[in-house]
Amino acid sequence: MAKFVGTRARSKEGPRHVTGRGLYTDDFRLPGMLHATILRSPHAHARIVSVDAAAALAAPNVVAVVTPDDVRKDSNPFKPGRYAAGLKRPIPEYASAVDKVRYVGEPVAAVAARDRGTAEDALELIAVEYDPLRPVVDVREALKPSSAVLFDELGTNLAWHGSLQYGDIDEAFRSADRVVRETLKIHRYSSTPLEPFVVIASHDAATRRLTVWVTAQVPEVIYDGLREALGIQDVRVIIPDVGGGFGQKIHLIRKYVVLVSMLAIKTGRPVKWVEDRSEHMMAGGHACAQEFEVEAAVKNDGTVLGLRFKEYDDVGGSVGTLTIHFTNKLNNLSNTYRVRNIAMEGFSVVTNKCPVIPNRGIGKPGMCFIWERTMDRIARELGLSPIEVRRRNLIRPEEMPYATPSGNLYDSGDYPGLLDTLLQRLDYEKLREEQKRAREQGRLLGIGVVIGVEPGGRNAARDMAIFPEMKEGPGSGGINGATIRLEKNGTIALHLGSPNCGQAHETTTAQVAAEVLGTSPDCISTTIPFDSDLSPWGVAAANSGNNFHLYDIGAVHGAARRLREKILKLAAHVLAVDAAELTIEDGIVHAPGAPAKRITFAELGRIAYNNQHLIPEDMEPGLQATYYYAFEHAKPNLVPGADRRVRAQFTFSAGAHGAVVEVDKNTGKVEVLRYLIVGDNGTIINPDVVNGQIYGSAAHGIAVALGEGFLYSSDAQPLTVTYLDYGKCSTAETPRIEVVHRPSPSPFTPLGQKAAGEGAAIPSPAAIASAVEDALSPLGAEIHELPLTPEAVWRIANRRPESARRLY
Repeated sequence: MAKFVGTRARSKEGPRHVTGRGLYTDDFRLPGMLHATILRSPHAHARIVSVDAAAALAAPNVVAVVTPDDVRKDSNPFKPGRYAAGLKRPIPEYASAVDKVRYVGEPVAAVAARDRGTAEDALELIAVEYDPLRPVVDVREALKPSSAVLFDELGTNLAWHGSLQYGDIDEAFRSADRVVRETLKIHRYSSTPLEPFVVIASHDAATRRLTVWVTAQVPEVIYDGLREALGIQDVRVIIPDVGGGFGQKIHLIRKYVVLVSMLAIKTGRPVKWVEDRSEHMMAGGHACAQEFEVEAAVKNDGTVLGLRFKEYDDVGGSVGTLTIHFTNKLNNLSNTYRVRNIAMEGFSVVTNKCPVIPNRGIGKPGMCFIWERTMDRIARELGLSPIEVRRRNLIRPEEMPYATPSGNLYDSGDYPGLLDTLLQRLDYEKLREEQKRAREQGRLLGIGVVIGVEPGGRNAARDMAIFPEMKEGPGSGGINGATIRLEKNGTIALHLGSPNCGQAHETTTAQVAAEVLGTSPDCISTTIPFDSDLSPWGVAAANSGNNFHLYDIGAVHGAARRLREKILKLAAHVLAVDAAELTIEDGIVHAPGAPAKRITFAELGRIAYNNQHLIPEDMEPGLQATYYYAFEHAKPNLVPGADRRVRAQFTFSAGAHGAVVEVDKNTGKVEVLRYLIVGDNGTIINPDVVNGQIYGSAAHGIAVALGEGFLYSSDAQPLTVTYLDYGKCSTAETPRIEVVHRPSPSPFTPLGQKAAGEGAAIPSPAAIASAVEDALSPLGAEIHELPLTPEAVWRIANRRPESARRLY
């Protein structure tokens, strides 16, 4: 029986973080350290004619300036990543703009000075001559031949176009009783982590070793980026506490690491750069604005035979993450439905806005939005209950593990059960009666019920399904390591292959290791920060894509099991008993039936490191184990074949969401009266941790639906560069979120665990849209677009033109 897995355990990292005793990158002070600032473009689109930094360099206490010429001369462009694999012509992408600027806030130059204030003042002394060009701010406008072109090499703003099909989509539409069509839009938004980008770089000219401290999520992106750009092979990456990631600290941050490192190399001194809030909102990366043209082939009873959609992605002024939001739809392409015929067509369009980045869910909220809005539309057109339409198409629990048409294998789940529990907890029928009474009183009360999956685990080979012509494979699957050691005093030390940015690494891994080793989580410490000199490497060493539950937990579980074997072997030798007879409890190894035959972890630690005489001859001294975990059940479809079927991710959590809202027709304000989630996250290791992840992601998804978003003027100037402009929801605006667990453990993971972290952010925008549309249904209104700001809802409710809405 599990003692620690599944129980509430006191947070190990929480007290440190909430009392201000965390150690973040900005907390580091190195001798002789300089401070950097970044000169950013004020233009959305312009050629750089010249950059003169002489006056800045002559200013007192300014030590160095990096200009576009320096960047071109002293660094290499990054290799085209997996998300730029669809480009027909390679486009060199440097750490800063070198010829053109393509969005407001794009880095143009960097200054290092003895203090931050001097560095900021020096930015005003750098003379940059621009030749302004016509900006491109709208996707449809960008596709017109008359539009200005961002990348001359492409000759068009359509940077990529491709399609993918599973099943017989034409036959599905031939067999359908009707075709239900829908046009949908999702806007630009971001998770806006509390800690913005921070970098410290220190270069030792004698050894040519570069050490960086950085607030990043994926060490390998930083490690590879520095080696590619600067040609330095001896790179050490240190990642201390991280104040929130959500995918935002994966890609764009490598540019700043290179710029700051160039200043460190140039000056021979350590250099620190701390991004401010406005810089981050302006240029730190946004989730992609997406437009969808959707068609569903439907039988009159609500059965969906096929789904096809076109997707237009506004990827901003970079091609580095060109297809990331389209590609990620392979992860939840089927959502929770057993529809065998699906076709997708993507258009990635560059515009003069901030580049897109991974963000909580990365394209998956859009895929769920497509499915759930379509289900509501089918119900409306057929005059059926939206619950019944969903129920008719849900994958059944007896069909698990379920192979989707695109090659995913859903490990476990009871989707009808999640829906039933949600309806029961909502008291759905009673709620509908209350709604009738409310409508009689003139109140606009709405109920939205949706369902979605949360894929977990990483498979880089997924991209080969989209780009079969890829010249350099992106790798496949995911691998991550953990090292665990029994110390001389009997405590346990853990080194993880990924940094901690809010997933409670220290608490959760200690529970797993304690469970395996038969000791207390209080006796286990996890080493922070991540240090590439000490931590085990792995391509999945990332707090992204919901990898932690699979790779870190798998690695810790495997390493703990190896260490347990070593502990038992040494104890058996010392106690002169068979290892198979031994048990471990509270850090003491016992021989059953012989109370005197016992030995503590501390005694074993002293033997393992000090007393060769007591160590078995066939045993390596010391009590340490390293384990690299890869998902054992990744095949088939680990790498796509000719049919382009691929296991995009490996575990599948799920959740049914119910939203009850009331709309004020006079103001357009939406009040969320109730929000309930019935979730399946497999075996829950720590309920408090999982609940926290669900609360956070649901709060973000609800806020995104109701108004968080980046606005641009018609000339591509960002209008939302502070939290106040952006409309970030605080706890005061966030509704109470109820969570009910209905787990179906995965049969493929060591503990039955599945992902948690981005799951509730995936269905929640669709749930709010569904509820608001239901509230406005007496007015004949439909919801096709997010965000549902008071202005937008007022226009819909009062039938005022949408054309006046601002640009996202």
